[in-house]
Amino acid sequence: MKHPLIKILIAILLGVFVLMFASVIQMIISNETIITENFSPLKKIATHLGMLICSILIILIITKGKLNEYGFNWSFDFPFMKIIFISLAFGFLSSVIGNLFIDSTSKTATIDFTLIEQVLYIWFFASIAEEVFTRGLIQGFLSSLKHIRFKLLNYYLSLPVIIGAIFFGAMHLALLALGVNILNVMTIIVFGIVLGLIAGYQKEKTNSLIPAIIVHMCFNIGGAFL
Repeated sequence: MKHPLIKILIAILLGVFVLMFASVIQMIISNETIITENFSPLKKIATHLGMLICSILIILIITKGKLNEYGFNWSFDFPFMKIIFISLAFGFLSSVIGNLFIDSTSKTATIDFTLIEQVLYIWFFASIAEEVFTRGLIQGFLSSLKHIRFKLLNYYLSLPVIIGAIFFGAMHLALLALGVNILNVMTIIVFGIVLGLIAGYQKEKTNSLIPAIIVHMCFNIGGAFL
């Protein structure tokens, strides 16, 4: 068994590789081609499409085709309504706080998105892609360390859940490159970690990405209220 720090380092390197792969896909698709001319929305999902494809390929290689070991299982055995309410509430709270830092010169990550595009690409597709990446690949890769736990309030959170949540929050630093206000980005990072803890806890408890994806979607929906 690898030392926990080595496992964590490898997980982070895998995460960075996926993000780099997604960035390359984004750059390739952003160039004007026949495909993007006829299907312009492809540009807006390119990053998450690359993230999803790369994550699944790595999981397939690691598990030798056994995706169920990384959360690809159907499970609705969790407090459905409670999770939806909590996720919507935290998403809304993040939106309220984030809007405190928006001024006339501020940009948002979805400034060029129509409402329909936000629903399809952000609420749904991005939620699925990011959960497969962080809760599926990263948290799944670290699952052998789930016996290492820390108590937070009345819950015991495993090391894989915590690492996955921190990585998820930190990867939103990329929003700074899009011109998003730094205080707004910090708000997104903090609430991203909260999202990750809730989603990761449910994923570990059910061994399914379904509750994690629902948590993520509801966060995004709650964050769009304003």
